[in-house]
Amino acid sequence: MEQAIDTVLEPAGIDPRENTPRPGNLHGDDAIWQETNCYMDLWIELLYRWGLDPRAALAFTVMQDFEGDHFTFFKYPAADLEQIYGTVVQEMAIYDTLEAHIAEQVGRGHTVLVEVDSFYLPDTRATAYRRSHVKTTIAIERIDPLAQRLSYFHNLGRYTVDGEDYRGLLRLEPALRDNTLLLFPYVECVKRVRPPLAGRALSNAAAEQMRWHLGRLPEVNPVTRWREVFDDHVSAILARGDAYFHHYGFNLPRQLGANFEMLAHGVTWLGEHGYRVPASILTYAASIATECKVLQFRLARAVARGRADACGECLDTLESAYTHVTQGLLQSFGCADLVRE
Repeated sequence: MEQAIDTVLEPAGIDPRENTPRPGNLHGDDAIWQETNCYMDLWIELLYRWGLDPRAALAFTVMQDFEGDHFTFFKYPAADLEQIYGTVVQEMAIYDTLEAHIAEQVGRGHTVLVEVDSFYLPDTRATAYRRSHVKTTIAIERIDPLAQRLSYFHNLGRYTVDGEDYRGLLRLEPALRDNTLLLFPYVECVKRVRPPLAGRALSNAAAEQMRWHLGRLPEVNPVTRWREVFDDHVSAILARGDAYFHHYGFNLPRQLGANFEMLAHGVTWLGEHGYRVPASILTYAASIATECKVLQFRLARAVARGRADACGECLDTLESAYTHVTQGLLQSFGCADLVRE
């Protein structure tokens, strides 16, 4: 379906200035984990683009769990985004070309989140661009179908793509357009339906989200559960080599470490807005972030040497720090009774 569009489409209300305030600077050079995961990173950049503070809704990170083969892939819950920022996230029904759907929704003032192939993303030049087919999510805020150009958020920034890459991302190339074996991608529409909370209403909502998510803490320390299978994981890493270690490192130490670095940012925000939080909570949360990086380096060295490393000291530190963080937050905020509420 060809788009008869002669104007560039972008969401209404976008501040044309590139240098919007970045409170907390979550993607700053001093970050322990400068990149977290594709979905989380694009939301951080999108909220900054709107002049909002992404730290206000980070309470959900406290409920991360170990899932047997990975740590929870943390992402802002849709309900939290709606409550704090007045933004609704809904899955889109895709039946026409991606270009047609994106043009329609961006033209209506919305932002579109799309699962795409990193093979066509120039900002992944150091990793996947024109090298490998890797699924990731981008947020499209601007599209010009006639010029075949769009602007998107991904990882640490905002980028523009055009030409062959544009056609590849939107599956307009004949080899992709006519391939009946390709499933429609997962796509979400982001709608700003009301003004974001501010002042006391905002801080109260953020504290209530913390209380709610503390009521959903894992029953068992997730690091304890991880260490129960850690030796088997290390054996698998040594047997399968560098490529497997790269995926393991992203989905376990990085997700755990980056999650708790984000939790530290969220707790810092609450402290800035009148809630008394012991400094030790921030110290222990930061230690989880840094110790996960140490553990990842030790695993990389184990792969290089072909010799197992139980990483016992790292796991001791992580296990203890997790307990201190969660118990400290429970003492400060309490937790929601999810049975009655």
